[in-house]
Amino acid sequence: METSASTRKQLYVDAAVDTPVSDRRRLLTYALPEHLADRVAPRHLIWVPLRKELRLAIVVRVHAETPAFPVRPVYAPVEPAFCLSERQWELVQWIAETTLCSLFEAASPCLPPGVGQRSVEHLRLRSPNGAGDHQLTRTQQALVDLLAERGETSLEAARKALGRSLTSVVAKLEAAGVIERTARVVSGPPRTPMARYVRLIAPDGVDLHRAPAQRRALEVIRRRVALAGDEPIPWHDLVRRPGVTAAALQALAERGVIEILELPVPSAPPAQPRPGAGSTYLTPEQAAAWRTLLAALRAGEPEEFLLHGITGSGKTEIYLRAAAWCVGRGKQVIMLVPEIALAAQTVARFNERFPGQVAVLHSTLPPATRYHTWRAVAEGRIPIVVGPRSALFAPMERVGLVILDEEHESAYKQDNPPRYHAREVARRLIRQHNAVLLLGSATPDVTTYYAAETGAIRLLELPTRVGPRVLGKQGRPEHRTLDLPEVQVVDMRLELSQGHTHIFSRPLQAALRRAVESGEQAILFLNRRGAATLIQCRACGHVEQCPFCDVPLVYHADQRLLLCHRCNQRQPPPSRCPACGSGAVGYYGTGTQRVEAEVRRLLPGARVLRWDQDALRRGVEHRHLMQRVLRHEVDVIVGTQMVAKGLDFPLVSTVGIINADTLLHLPDIRSAERTFQLLTQVAGRAGRRTPGARVIVQSYTPDHYAIDAASRHDYAAFYREEIAFRRKHGYPPFRRLIRFVYRHPDEVTCQTTAAEVADLLAATADRLGARDVDLLGPTPAFTAKVRGRYQWQILLRGADSHAVASAVDLDPGWAIDVDPLSVL
Repeated sequence: METSASTRKQLYVDAAVDTPVSDRRRLLTYALPEHLADRVAPRHLIWVPLRKELRLAIVVRVHAETPAFPVRPVYAPVEPAFCLSERQWELVQWIAETTLCSLFEAASPCLPPGVGQRSVEHLRLRSPNGAGDHQLTRTQQALVDLLAERGETSLEAARKALGRSLTSVVAKLEAAGVIERTARVVSGPPRTPMARYVRLIAPDGVDLHRAPAQRRALEVIRRRVALAGDEPIPWHDLVRRPGVTAAALQALAERGVIEILELPVPSAPPAQPRPGAGSTYLTPEQAAAWRTLLAALRAGEPEEFLLHGITGSGKTEIYLRAAAWCVGRGKQVIMLVPEIALAAQTVARFNERFPGQVAVLHSTLPPATRYHTWRAVAEGRIPIVVGPRSALFAPMERVGLVILDEEHESAYKQDNPPRYHAREVARRLIRQHNAVLLLGSATPDVTTYYAAETGAIRLLELPTRVGPRVLGKQGRPEHRTLDLPEVQVVDMRLELSQGHTHIFSRPLQAALRRAVESGEQAILFLNRRGAATLIQCRACGHVEQCPFCDVPLVYHADQRLLLCHRCNQRQPPPSRCPACGSGAVGYYGTGTQRVEAEVRRLLPGARVLRWDQDALRRGVEHRHLMQRVLRHEVDVIVGTQMVAKGLDFPLVSTVGIINADTLLHLPDIRSAERTFQLLTQVAGRAGRRTPGARVIVQSYTPDHYAIDAASRHDYAAFYREEIAFRRKHGYPPFRRLIRFVYRHPDEVTCQTTAAEVADLLAATADRLGARDVDLLGPTPAFTAKVRGRYQWQILLRGADSHAVASAVDLDPGWAIDVDPLSVL
């Protein structure tokens, strides 16, 4: 017998809503309308009203318990419908508990790109009489007239019609009761990605004598048609050509010479396997590592490996073999890289080995492309996903292998909630899927190597650099091994004492000349952009600082501006000191722009390329810079950390490190580790194909163990010193750290609030009986002010720190970082 509508119980949902909350475990309750009862269940993604907005939420529980307070109804499920899998939900709950964030924050990486919908504000008049007796401004009256004419309209459409921002206008009219504002949902997945194309329709008989820009553009189009036929030409290909402008193309279209089309972006053709891509011979060390890894893959149990291989030792080939084994047995593979823009060579090798079977997922893809790629993975049509840390959350149900290349990189830790580390999430993921985790690095994170040393994970080693393949004594192909580059550490104190004040030491100058004269390439590395790191008055000592951040402004000669690398504040350099009026203003420090200029002075005929964030902001892409280097259009590369990360340049024979001490003296627990890793990785760019490579390291502290070990390519020596230092001082992996940071525009409020929370944490530790926990602080953060907000921090250290941190509820203004990679 069916239950009538009048006797059916009212259902409610408890949901984790996308909104900042002080209690991270708090759920909001909503009534579930009868017509949605069959479409909403736990783990579903829905829209709910919150104040005057619609917010996304995840259903945690559906029940019939009538709340003791008024509730609003669920607005709608998202379309297309989305529900977290049981595995995903278990992972979300684990992330929320371990990183101390809300359930919705923890779930956000799992959601489909774009979620398929967006919320849009709509406006309408509350009365047909319009404003009634209210006195209105001219803009308010214009909005009322527009709504009277159109009826209900979106806020976005009203802005376009009136040509101005309406934020304050809408707020005042709403407060006066003249209009009301509601939220609506625009449904549907992202549209198919479209692109602009050009087709030539009238090639002859056009007089462009007085339109030289149009004439040049038409000549380029005609040449393209002569070579490639009548196929539409991508717009972006044309406007990148010298002499072709968007305005000229628009003018040609208005004359009827060309046609501008909007067409779907074609899928990239499957990569063609390169000759021998599937039949690479292994060195004895690679073969031994592969046998051990293969046994674990066959066992079908969760297991974790550290693949410790020096730069150029062939780690990628092990990744490819393991991936091929999994794909051949119907399993899926997640291949993580620190930054997708710097991993083009790794992506290319996977595409060559697995044509048509690799999806690249990352946040810089167009929304529609991301969504359709995500759907292809969710439907099981693509077995391999390559991407940064967020690729861990790809919707895969048959994961057999997770790989973290360059596992030591800080990019694997997320800065904003959920502040997870990809390595820790991957460890949880392989337990869900009975999969294998492979961590690869030439300079492993000290905590990872400690886990291998103590037997928590298994260690695989590749101690030799793989060279070109040759025929062995019995006529079988084998790899020739290459020596690591020779490293010379130059004591810059001696250079200075001997009267040499140039930023390039004498050995580095000689090495640069030799590389360029030999037709080889060189890399000059430093950790700073700009032409000078600070401007200081030599009379009173005043340093030009950002007015919104507690950091010096950096001088950029190409723009003749002082820039803040924190908030992008920019201002012209002073001709006189703003503090004392003196004209003795000096430019100090070394940045990439200055190094580039010095190379051009030292080697006037050399082709110099600057590879840093400023170059990328001018619209140049990583892949274009890489192609220029590979085509030998460049002799000397001047770069920041970007040139240290996994790039393979066959002709680079010389690497110069301008100042090895940049990171070493920062007051951070990992400063020595970061220095060793960076020096080793940069040095590893040299001599990957040719013998006789050389690395020049310039330092004012050449005897420090991080610099000494890096100069000898000796990870073991560095690790012994570093692990002893951490054991002595109680740093990870021996004791856990949790960092609390509070930001506020008022300095006194910031300091007072930090002190109150420190007292709360101390009291909570006493209440819980937590014995292994130290409270450090509160103190100003290393950068005490960023974007106009002061920063104070507190550290909890010890095995009980997580229990204490999870027992307190803090305002949304607090950022909590469990297991921080830096305390700066």
